[in-house]
Amino acid sequence: MLKKNERIDQLFRENMQIIQSSETFSFSVDALLLSDFVKLKKRDKKIMDLCSGNGIIPLLLSHRTNRPIEAIEIQAQLCDMAERSFNINNKEDQITIHNLDIKEVRNHFEHSTFDVITVNPPYFTNDQPLKHIDAASAARHEIHIDLNGIVAACRYLITNKGRLYMVHRAERSAEVFTSLHNNGFRVRRAQYVYNDENSSEAMFVILEAIFNSKAYVDILPPFYIYKLDKTYSEEMLEVYYGSDRE
Repeated sequence: MLKKNERIDQLFRENMQIIQSSETFSFSVDALLLSDFVKLKKRDKKIMDLCSGNGIIPLLLSHRTNRPIEAIEIQAQLCDMAERSFNINNKEDQITIHNLDIKEVRNHFEHSTFDVITVNPPYFTNDQPLKHIDAASAARHEIHIDLNGIVAACRYLITNKGRLYMVHRAERSAEVFTSLHNNGFRVRRAQYVYNDENSSEAMFVILEAIFNSKAYVDILPPFYIYKLDKTYSEEMLEVYYGSDRE
């Protein structure tokens, strides 16, 4: 099941396992926060995760729904890791990952297909060229696709009144909101994530945007990852372990 330099990590709240590799890709706290932010409804029929990496978000969501989940990841090595993670958790019949360039979604999927889309996109622009491109840099930098390209793909895939969930760097908030608005989305909920209460600047913004909606945005209270004593906050512990932890 494992290949060279791979390991199996635990997803404690979901009682699942995931294959990771520090040499290629390992998920970060932003993926956990995004998954926790997603609201799933009984009427949701299909779910899509873009920029899926090793499949962390589909795995987490599969713990909360029996609906089919699809995912897109451009790097074949990460798709292979994700598929093996789905297998060890007996989720291969629920989750399907496509080794695909997001720019090609029109050639592979029907228009207005997915009620819920999640995306943890590359955060950094290519203003400073990279010395080399590997799996980690491709996951963090807009090498294969930029923000506007991702949002355009979401517009094609989303159903009317469908919900898009995204996490991004806080300093790019204005750009994210503008791109969503220009593509017919209205941000419904947004929450800024800080390291702790003494942090002067937010690290991430997590948002829910609805396609073809006139809803106004609710700015939620700040989310703090750590307490001032550098231990995890109660909110972060719940994301990791659930509310029924001992």
